[in-house]
Amino acid sequence: MLIPIYRKEIVALPEHLDEMHHVNNVWYVRWMQDIAIEHSAVNGWETERYIEHGAAWFVRRHTINYLHPIQEGDVIVAETWVREMKNVTSLRQYRFLRKSDGLVFATAETKWGLVSLKTGRPTKVSPEMLACFLQCEEKI
Repeated sequence: MLIPIYRKEIVALPEHLDEMHHVNNVWYVRWMQDIAIEHSAVNGWETERYIEHGAAWFVRRHTINYLHPIQEGDVIVAETWVREMKNVTSLRQYRFLRKSDGLVFATAETKWGLVSLKTGRPTKVSPEMLACFLQCEEKI
């Protein structure tokens, strides 16, 4: 069964905080990468399968809209979904919400490019790969 929207709970820990006592922006990027990889894996595309396929995703652009600061102890629901996948790119969106009341801390998106591991050049998304990711109409 394909999972169109992947969700993961994260607790904001002291090591996530910066000198302003809220989650540092680098953690958002890390969480985005982690949940994208996890979402891909639960839909059948683990790192090993990409290697066997001879391709890997590389970030072309991250965009993050910070709406409210995350504080230590906040329980966050991180969500991700593939908005669009075509040709040699994938547009993946994210949302970070407070579990207790649904307050949206941030929205984000990453434009990924699929690259051949052999040539280092862009390579087309295969029909096999496309079939494993339900493209969600939900927009951030």
